[in-house]
Amino acid sequence: MKKYFFLFFIILFSSFCFLDSEVEDYVNAQHEKIFSFLNEKADLLEKDKDLFLDEFEEKFSKLIPPEEISKRVMGKKTFTKASKSQISRFNEKFKNTLLDSYSGALSNIDAANISIESHFHPNERMDLAVVQLNTEFSGRKFKLIYKMKKIKIEDSKNWRVVGIVLDGIDIVSLYRKQFANLVTDNNDNLDRAIESWSIEEDSLNFED
Repeated sequence: MKKYFFLFFIILFSSFCFLDSEVEDYVNAQHEKIFSFLNEKADLLEKDKDLFLDEFEEKFSKLIPPEEISKRVMGKKTFTKASKSQISRFNEKFKNTLLDSYSGALSNIDAANISIESHFHPNERMDLAVVQLNTEFSGRKFKLIYKMKKIKIEDSKNWRVVGIVLDGIDIVSLYRKQFANLVTDNNDNLDRAIESWSIEEDSLNFED
């Protein structure tokens, strides 16, 4: 009886470990697609930047969806007060600047120099994950954290990054503060704040 219980435990534990590798497998697969695209389409960036960004969005959004990040950048208070038109315009403006910024930053990193160190599920929620990664650029090592969530997309739930921490700097919080300052500087005129939006050049600077 003890033997069967032990075998059952081993099978159950092995199944759990296999399922728990899902988030890491997903991140690795998406990284491979993103970096393969950047390597294959390097010339396109110079020839037709708009086309490059359109194609890059398809790969990038499978890991980091701009609309999920933009919602968090607006902040709950502003997001709930904003009209559908304002949300849509900010999504588009934010998406374009995010893709432009990230494509430039990632183009300078070799896929071999980014690897997953570990992950955990906060509060034992299997629909949330914190993935800790290591990356290296020009001999300097960086710590990268993806805050991930299973989000319903069409008929199924899929892993997506909803927060990014680079070397201890919470990128989403940085952008949220930047946008809040724009709203304040424009006397709470959300339309003008949206029009003024741009991502600060040094927010993803790997060279300093």
